[in-house]
Amino acid sequence: MKDFIIKAEGLVKEYHIYDKPVERLKEIFLKTRKHKVFTAFGPLDIKIRRGETLGIIGENGAGKSTFLKLLAGVTDPSIGTVAVDGKLSSILELGTGFNPEFSGRENVYLNGALYGLSKYEVNARMEKIMKFADIGEFFDMPVKTYSSGMYMRLAFSLAVHVDADIVLIDEVLAVGDGAYEKKCIDRIWDLKRNGITLLYCSHSLYTVANFCDRVMWIKDGRVQEIGETKEVISKYEDYLREKEQAEESERPVVKTEDEKKVAQVKDVRLTANGKPVELEVQHLSGIEVLVDFEIFEDIDIYVGFAVDRNDGLCCYGDSMLKQGLKPFHGPGRESLTIFFKEFPLLSGAYKFVIFLLDGTGICLFDRKESRIVKVTTAEKEWGLCYINHEWKK
Repeated sequence: MKDFIIKAEGLVKEYHIYDKPVERLKEIFLKTRKHKVFTAFGPLDIKIRRGETLGIIGENGAGKSTFLKLLAGVTDPSIGTVAVDGKLSSILELGTGFNPEFSGRENVYLNGALYGLSKYEVNARMEKIMKFADIGEFFDMPVKTYSSGMYMRLAFSLAVHVDADIVLIDEVLAVGDGAYEKKCIDRIWDLKRNGITLLYCSHSLYTVANFCDRVMWIKDGRVQEIGETKEVISKYEDYLREKEQAEESERPVVKTEDEKKVAQVKDVRLTANGKPVELEVQHLSGIEVLVDFEIFEDIDIYVGFAVDRNDGLCCYGDSMLKQGLKPFHGPGRESLTIFFKEFPLLSGAYKFVIFLLDGTGICLFDRKESRIVKVTTAEKEWGLCYINHEWKK
């Protein structure tokens, strides 16, 4: 493990679930299985390099904290092994590691000993720990009297002053005020610059994106993706948007008989720089939307479009009517190309929606969606779209 400071192989955490407490006793004495097996995490094989910062993302209950507890030794794996080559400190959920009856100072001595520090070494760090925690007279009061914010301050201060090789951070910044959060972030950056290995679990994707070299996305205890930070976060955001959209669309649909169409969109095709777009397109590429449609009656038809993100958010829309362009007149088969010189949307999944409208722009004769296309970008900007700008000093 010279190059790797953490190595997990076939890591699994299981829990035995009993319908009733008495079933546990029956299992012991009758030697018959009375439990169900719940796999909370795994299986996972992962190697983490020295000095690497790994972000861990996922929904509540996904298994992020379970993974960190396995690494910290708070809980043992049911299957597989995990090897840690160095001193490890952790900031897990509130309540882990501190004796509520002890004062903050006494807990520093207790946990310092658990980290392998002598009393002399703890004393040498005590002033820094106390100053960084910044909880005043509460430092010498029982921890059970602390607010969640004070508890977090003490836990964080201790964890980052024990000269550990690895620091596990589990969503602790969420309970701090703005000024203290800035202080913690600065300290994390110091650890990162000093080559400390960090495992950072957070719901703040912006923070994860800026801190982490790699990201691991966990869902229902299973690892969905491990890889480059921006790519994994983008996939996770797509998943969240699609999940939200699916939940909103789960409504009963009343079907009616097909009505005679006045006009119909026959086909919507995408090309980029003259080549058909299959699944993805590069940010700021030139995109052409080719529309084929048919008008069945003696009527004027205006074409409109919208660019929608895959969760249904309309990013932009326009129509021939709004631009004062001459309409198409039926009956007959028609075609149209909508050209985007530089498509400005940032990484994400999008679709083009084509509308056939009347002269008021209100009556919708037909609509058709293109296939979902993924925009990829090498830039580091965040948000929905690129806005051309420059910096001046």
